[in-house]
Amino acid sequence: MGLLPKNRLEAFSDGVLAIVITILVLELEVPEVAGPDGLLHTLGEEWRSYLGYLISFVFVGGNWVAHSNATRLIDKGDPILFRLTLLWLLFVSLIPFATALMTNFIGQDGEHTAVAIYGIDLFLASVLLTVLIRYSASVPGLASSELSDEDLMESVRERNWLLVIQALAVVTALFLPEVALFLYLLASLLFLVVPLLAARKKPA
Repeated sequence: MGLLPKNRLEAFSDGVLAIVITILVLELEVPEVAGPDGLLHTLGEEWRSYLGYLISFVFVGGNWVAHSNATRLIDKGDPILFRLTLLWLLFVSLIPFATALMTNFIGQDGEHTAVAIYGIDLFLASVLLTVLIRYSASVPGLASSELSDEDLMESVRERNWLLVIQALAVVTALFLPEVALFLYLLASLLFLVVPLLAARKKPA
């Protein structure tokens, strides 16, 4: 099984993530002001769309940071790593659809299901990225010669407890969707911040 250059892996992944964020922002519609309440009131009525955008943007940003850190620690990829990346991107690319589904059903019949589906998509994307990082650490020859496999495994350990929060949020969505939204945002923020804090603790 031959090793492949990682630059194609990075370029394709970065491109998909950029497209996902672009689609998310394009889903935000400019409201038409109607009535005496004015623009601020109309914008306030669209809070569901803005909340969905915020959670999804932070989540995608956290995935980008984590994937960038992981690819920084490897020199090459193999066919299995490339396929794991495609599976991860499958669920990442569904985020705009899952976000729109959730925001359209908040406060309506079907809210619990829509919020749970959104969370499941985020959870599966997170799981696959964790599997991807773990695989990179477990296969000899993928990790950079200047680093040990332990560096990659440390990234996996940092993510495990965050996956628990996401799983808890999905279950919570079936009963308390508003609480689940808060947990989605919390987990997404932690996925974004924890790798940055870990990188700062490591010696240069």
